[in-house]
Amino acid sequence: MERNGRVAVVGVLLVVSCLALLLLAEPSRADVIAGRVRRQSPWLQRAPLTFALGKKFARNRPAASSAFALETNTDWRENVVEQSRPAQPVAVRPLAELSAEVTDSKPAPRSRAFYGCMSNCLTLSQYNPVCGTDHTTYHNEYKLECANRCGAKPRVSIKKSGIC
Repeated sequence: MERNGRVAVVGVLLVVSCLALLLLAEPSRADVIAGRVRRQSPWLQRAPLTFALGKKFARNRPAASSAFALETNTDWRENVVEQSRPAQPVAVRPLAELSAEVTDSKPAPRSRAFYGCMSNCLTLSQYNPVCGTDHTTYHNEYKLECANRCGAKPRVSIKKSGIC
């Protein structure tokens, strides 16, 4: 009986000491998954906007809750710049005189409506410059097509690839 009493006292002491260790131990911030210990990253505790973005990255970024629509140029026929035709017939000049004038001339000035239409004309952003017959360097052949859709008169075609 005396031996059973000692075993019981030792068992009680072991249980009490284990409970004391559990209460005094510092809780760890780890999850035990299938025998592995996975430490939690300190970055998980941070708010998503902890780091302030520089002006370079914060500019032109919509707020998370704002909704916006993308404007397309599907109604380009409504945006075509109408140029008035002269009521009087225009004098015809020899082709040699015109071609000499074209090679030395600068790009024709365009209206504000034309440039507005060009800026709304969505194309691929690949840079592959082409020189148009109007002596304008276009970003790529699709921007040249936009010029024709926006009412470039006379119609522009590709004179050569590359800048003018």
